[in-house]
Amino acid sequence: MVRRQPSPRPERRGLIKKSLTPPSPAKAETAGSSETGTATDPVRRYVVKPVAAPLHKSAGGKYFPADQLILLLGDAPVLTAGLHAAMTDREYRVRQIVPGKQTRPLGNNRFEADFSSLDSLNALRGLLTGSGKTVGAVLNLTGLAEVTEDSQDNHMDDARQLYMVLKVFEKNLKESIRNGGGWLINFTALDGHFGLRNVRSFPVGTAGTLGVAKSAAREWPGLRVKCIDIDTEMDPHMLIAQVWEELHSDDPLLEVGFTRKGRWRLDLAEDVGITANPSKPELDSDAVLLVTGGAYGITAEITKALAERYRLRIVLAGRSSFPEAEPEATRDLRDPNRLRRMLTSDLRATNSQVTPVDVERVVKRVLKDRRIRANLTAMKDAGARVEYHALDVRDSEAFGELIDEVYARWGRIDGVLHGAGVIDDKLIRDKSPESFDTVFTTKVIPAKVLASKLRPDMLKFMVFFSSVAARFGNVGQSDYSAANEVMNKLADRLSHEWPHVRVVSINWGPWDSGMVSDELRRLYAQKRIHLVPPHVGVRFGVEEVRGGGKVNAPEVVITASIKRISEQRLGGSRL
Repeated sequence: MVRRQPSPRPERRGLIKKSLTPPSPAKAETAGSSETGTATDPVRRYVVKPVAAPLHKSAGGKYFPADQLILLLGDAPVLTAGLHAAMTDREYRVRQIVPGKQTRPLGNNRFEADFSSLDSLNALRGLLTGSGKTVGAVLNLTGLAEVTEDSQDNHMDDARQLYMVLKVFEKNLKESIRNGGGWLINFTALDGHFGLRNVRSFPVGTAGTLGVAKSAAREWPGLRVKCIDIDTEMDPHMLIAQVWEELHSDDPLLEVGFTRKGRWRLDLAEDVGITANPSKPELDSDAVLLVTGGAYGITAEITKALAERYRLRIVLAGRSSFPEAEPEATRDLRDPNRLRRMLTSDLRATNSQVTPVDVERVVKRVLKDRRIRANLTAMKDAGARVEYHALDVRDSEAFGELIDEVYARWGRIDGVLHGAGVIDDKLIRDKSPESFDTVFTTKVIPAKVLASKLRPDMLKFMVFFSSVAARFGNVGQSDYSAANEVMNKLADRLSHEWPHVRVVSINWGPWDSGMVSDELRRLYAQKRIHLVPPHVGVRFGVEEVRGGGKVNAPEVVITASIKRISEQRLGGSRL
């Protein structure tokens, strides 16, 4: 673990409107065009909220293909049995797949498979489709397995398992789409409001399946995707009847919740009154801010702003090793092309086999190190006392020890920004399980550690940096979307468990920063999607830390071009 600490220095000290309704000009910051820089699109704050959505029956219903297989994944006793009976009574070809250690038939159209193994799932596909049958629908009920008070986090593998199943059965589902089928129905049991009822704790891990399902809907046009969140306290007969009616409706809602009070959808309600909450005390100069991923990217930008405002103690944890001083030979080369030419010449002088990919890797490392050094220097120059710890936040033991150490030395942690994250964009069919694990765990493991280690009695705020990829799904980002959805729902749960702490997950739209390449800027421009100017994003981020808007909600979306982002299929972007 590497720590850098500067020498001591003197201490200094809406209104809710209907979703997508334009705010008054005085209340909305504007985002510049990604090419022209003209102010054309306001950056807005939206609150994710459940809204009553009665199902309107129509003459035309949707039905599963009678000649294709329907897979029921998992074993949720009441709902699985009810759906199985309803489908077999109508002569659908139902196959129930339960998790186990090996692939084998269990009799009565039941099979066992290891959902964590591609080999096991490929063997299952062979058993199911060997005689020419195809899979036309997948109903994922793995998230409905019984949860006890002591097993809230036992569902952390649910998202990975759904990704694996979709990866193996993608060809079948796509063939089914062409033949009138192609269904993915994903069930969760958060609370019937997708975690937003604020009435009890729930297993947040299963929420990752929402991100996988929504990303699959983006990647596979024509796939009929529906995410159904249920209240487990509902009468079983009523629940099965509602689910069955939903599955045969032609209602296009992607996310639907069921409670004893009815059917619900998620809405984005615009909050145009963002302002600091006067009931929240300001941080003092002795306050301690813990930040993951705060040496680089948008997290660093907001951390610098907090450093300037409060001159507090900042503890940064990041994967990157602490960057030493840059060699004089490259220190003054600010033009990336000149830097690239110089490094190419230098590297090939010692190794003639160096490729352009090798050079680009070194260039990116040099530029990132510069940014990290500049960010840390800016925080210190603002009057903050800064220490940097180089550790992998996926190492729960090491990260937990850092938190314990901070409490032991300073006796407090006043606020947390969890911004750590990586992306490795690939379509479901091309993404390896190892890649999925890396992207998913980089966000989820430290979030779990924070939830278990922090002391809410002295904590003022915890802010998760999520993404609109979680809210809407995104092409090539099933893992990133899944991880951010887990953080969204963890914010919901902790808001219930820690009522006196400001806990929020910010689903950021794309920023106009160094994280967006020129290629992505052109793509956004073509789609008429505007980026969040850094100074505007920083202002929103700081105000969120200070108490949020008129509505103090655990899940918010801050972005420009919300309607176009929700409708577009964008690949290769850190949305």
